[in-house]
Amino acid sequence: MSIEGKVALVTGGSGGLGRVHCLTLAKAGCNVAVTGHSHLEKAEAVAKEIQDLGRKAIAVKMDLADLDEVQQGVKKVEEALGPVDILVNNAAFGIVRAVTIANMDKKDWDRDLSVNLTGAFNTIKCCMPGMTERGWGRIINISSIAGTMGGMGQCSYAATKAGLIGLTKTAALEGARKGVTCNAIVLGVFDGGSFYEVAPEFRERIIKRMAMRRAGDPQELSNVLVFLASEESSYLTGETIEVSGGASLFTF
Repeated sequence: MSIEGKVALVTGGSGGLGRVHCLTLAKAGCNVAVTGHSHLEKAEAVAKEIQDLGRKAIAVKMDLADLDEVQQGVKKVEEALGPVDILVNNAAFGIVRAVTIANMDKKDWDRDLSVNLTGAFNTIKCCMPGMTERGWGRIINISSIAGTMGGMGQCSYAATKAGLIGLTKTAALEGARKGVTCNAIVLGVFDGGSFYEVAPEFRERIIKRMAMRRAGDPQELSNVLVFLASEESSYLTGETIEVSGGASLFTF
């Protein structure tokens, strides 16, 4: 894919699926900024892995809910690597919480929305103007089948992932005539990260819900992401691309 020398900013890139996204983008030729919220040790470790591949990389502290901090973080990326060409909104809270709407703490709802949805708004707000000015950019928002199908005990996570789809389509409209595309990947269940925070018996039930009867390999998701980040996806915008092993199919 033709993304050699592009600069990618990946939120939540310090572990789980985010790490795989960062490394796959680097292997495809990108220089990568890896964000972390507080402790940067994991983000720095991922950046070191990318540097070992011969690409440039930095770890950036970024509270996505804080617009000022996002602006400062993007400026740091620009100074170290250059303008952001590819933005991947991957960070998310609330994925493994299992609590009904009636029992959910308002503070948890507020935190999840501030990171998962407002955080994506903040990064797009900071990165998209430069993309449109340069006439090229790729924005990829990581949504979920919880946002398209709902999620029992996941009201905040599901709501933010549904909201990301609306944000994706709006950003796609605003960038469509300026060389900037915006698409959402609707992910299913993947073998890694937060999936292992779920009790084993529930993991087995979830896998049986998939048409393919298996969790996805994170690389299978990152391959789609790299395509959306590339020049080859230039006529694709405003789309929700489900990568879920057939989770939305009727199966028995």
